[in-house]
Amino acid sequence: MRQYNPLNILVVLQPGLGSPDEYAGLIKQRFPDKVNNGEIRIRLMQDGSADAMPDEYLDTHIIGSGVIVERIPEMKDLQWVMSFSAGIDHWEKWGKLPSHVPLLNLPGGSGIPIAEFVLGLMLNLSKKYTMMWDNQRERRFIRIRGEELYGKTLGIIGLGGIGRQIAKRAKAFDMRVIGTDIQIMEVPFVDEVYLNTQVDDVIAQSDYLVLSCPETSETVGMMNERTFKLMKDTAYLINCARGSLIIKEDLIKALNEGWIAGAANDTQWLKKPLPSFLPSDDEVWDTKGLLITPHVSSWTDMYAPRFGGAFVDNIDRFLKGQPLTNVVPGFGANIA
Repeated sequence: MRQYNPLNILVVLQPGLGSPDEYAGLIKQRFPDKVNNGEIRIRLMQDGSADAMPDEYLDTHIIGSGVIVERIPEMKDLQWVMSFSAGIDHWEKWGKLPSHVPLLNLPGGSGIPIAEFVLGLMLNLSKKYTMMWDNQRERRFIRIRGEELYGKTLGIIGLGGIGRQIAKRAKAFDMRVIGTDIQIMEVPFVDEVYLNTQVDDVIAQSDYLVLSCPETSETVGMMNERTFKLMKDTAYLINCARGSLIIKEDLIKALNEGWIAGAANDTQWLKKPLPSFLPSDDEVWDTKGLLITPHVSSWTDMYAPRFGGAFVDNIDRFLKGQPLTNVVPGFGANIA
């Protein structure tokens, strides 16, 4: 049993990504006596910038955060950090987390909400709901012929935790599901798995192409003029991963010139403010056949309970001297 007097826990969330109070409530619920008698001290912030953090927070032992906390290198007794997201590319780019400090995340933690969101986008694109809602506002009673997901090929670029949840739900619509992974293996609800190096084969076959891969040097800009021209002119692209995976100008050209039938994009190209942003004067707003959503595919009423629950579980394990779960390889070491 680890002894701290007190154990200082800092929760940081950027405005628009939820309230730190939800996470604090989960900590209090799990450890009511320790919080009430001062053994656990909870601090809350909604800005991870250096200017926002007072010096007295530098004695923090544990951080749960949706953003980079810039004064981490000054925290001499920091034990571990949990990122309230499945992706950790922003921590990798920052590169200032001390080498001895483990970074935790929740792989596939956003799988269920993103999978539901992707299927919703696919249904919207195929059934033309947006067009019908537009007609309703104008009181135009116009019949529109939709399409079916039945029998169509869904290509998933990245069969990780999120991609597999998408595949599971697509099978309920009797779709053919193919996708890419780091090795050829049997994946539940997937008819055929291709290597990441065979991504062109998946792109060319797909009626619906979903980007479900992390942002890496290999995936940045993967959807460009060349790959858009590999797609069927009846196909749709859906991106709930990272805006950087798509060359914006090439997407605009592909849609406006009819290389593909349509697209939906939940993650945009600017990352300030987080999680991503599209200015009102951006040319992409006027792109033909593009459905734009404001980076909300993972953000539901279950986000804090899911990520916060994993955070609290690891606090419990830490206090008991047990190994932490979901330590990201290459960041620190598992504490026991």
